[in-house]
Amino acid sequence: MADTGLIVTCPSGPDAALHWWRADGGHIAARGQDFTPPSLPAHSGDAPVVALVPAADTVIRLLDMGDMSGPQAEAAARYRAADLSIGGDVFVAVRALGKAAAEGGMLVLCATIARATLADHLAELALRGLDPDIIMPVGLLLPVSDQPVSATFGDLGVDRMGDLVLPPDEALAGLLLGESDPVVLDADARDAAMLAALANPPLNLRQGEFARRTPLLALAPGQGHMLAWLLGALVLVSLAVPLVEIGKHYLGADLAQRRALASAQRLVPEATDVAQAEAQLDTRLAARGTGNSVASVPLSGLLSAMQPVPGVVIRQADYRPGGMIGAMIAAPRVEDLNAVLIALQNNGYKVTAANRGDATGQAVADITVLAP
Repeated sequence: MADTGLIVTCPSGPDAALHWWRADGGHIAARGQDFTPPSLPAHSGDAPVVALVPAADTVIRLLDMGDMSGPQAEAAARYRAADLSIGGDVFVAVRALGKAAAEGGMLVLCATIARATLADHLAELALRGLDPDIIMPVGLLLPVSDQPVSATFGDLGVDRMGDLVLPPDEALAGLLLGESDPVVLDADARDAAMLAALANPPLNLRQGEFARRTPLLALAPGQGHMLAWLLGALVLVSLAVPLVEIGKHYLGADLAQRRALASAQRLVPEATDVAQAEAQLDTRLAARGTGNSVASVPLSGLLSAMQPVPGVVIRQADYRPGGMIGAMIAAPRVEDLNAVLIALQNNGYKVTAANRGDATGQAVADITVLAP
């Protein structure tokens, strides 16, 4: 948790000054508005730089991803938030927050922003000599409350009520936030919010393709040669035993393949290699109505995965060459469809899926299932 660092607003244009706050020891030590912010003191060390993005540039969502692990929920939420967005080329930053209750689903905080807009902010900050460690929507500085909250950080104004974050607009705020007057954060509350975000940012847009590149450590003269010799010796030692093991496994695999081919040639004598023998055996099994290439295998796997998830139905299914079935499944919630797909994958089936909605309001997925 950092208590020292620099917080800046993303400038509105190439000639615009930016607002900055310098935190030192858990309090705001200096503030100002300049084209280029001052450098951090030498004793600050690895103090982070936080850049605040205007509320109009991002859309904040809190998604319930059901019974998923944190990484699974983040991956699924990224696609879901992109589908809910208006516009094509968008970037979605995510952070799993955990489960709200013992029986609740995994909550994921999402921020959607146009890729071009985020790239422009990074380029403009780079012209000011800044490569921020954290880029955060300014709306996340405001507390989550059932009553509207309003604040202005430098030249970035924002309104928030619950999970709804809006740029300052009287007509829009009156429509979406209600007629009650918002609670306006004073200077001390704004400083406290920035210090809390510096210590524990609720969400960082520097993910994926926009992640900050870590520079290589600088080496003293002569240390590079020593490091190269040590790495070379380590590579030679670490490769010696694996190379021997690889040789053993290669010889063992070759022997196993020859034995498997000899066994298979008793039934398919015309086969000349293991792959050809496997294909001919699968063809014979399919002709008898057995094996993994018949529709009953992937279809039964799909039905088994659906059984513990109430509300999921098959609207249509068809058999495709190669032992694959295509199906359209529907459920009241996307989370129910995800549970079926995860169960299929955990059972070894190869699955593809494309989620969509329909006129009835149900979630629909067009899937293919291939037996292991």
